[in-house]
Amino acid sequence: MIDPMRTSASTEAIAEIPSQAIQLFEPPEDAIYTIDATAHLVGVPRRTILVYCKHQLLSPLTNGRDGGYCFDRDCVHALRRIEALRAVCGDDLSGIKIILDLTKELERLHSVVRFLSQSKWQRQTMRSGKHETAPGGRKSRLHRGRK
Repeated sequence: MIDPMRTSASTEAIAEIPSQAIQLFEPPEDAIYTIDATAHLVGVPRRTILVYCKHQLLSPLTNGRDGGYCFDRDCVHALRRIEALRAVCGDDLSGIKIILDLTKELERLHSVVRFLSQSKWQRQTMRSGKHETAPGGRKSRLHRGRK
């Protein structure tokens, strides 16, 4: 909310802040939202969410009672990501899908690389018998037993 008591110079500075810098509501990890609540939360029309689901850009949860769509925290994040991509790519939903798929694969590969580098570090530490800080800042607690 903009304070009307601020000077015009500070108001201009606020206007220059990119929209991505604005703190967004972070849904609780276990929250489940209806399609209408999700649309309101993200600021996207309900119909747009249905189009994203139809083009498999968004994977909703289904509600067993009435068969309607429900969305969790991951879906809210995905919807925000889709909207950010749409601001850059326009209405090219197939292009956005390719970008999302490649991003997901890149995240998976980063996870594999982290796992492999940690495994390599652990093997080296076990061989050397040193108690050093692991990649990621964790302290090694390797014990070799009695000597």
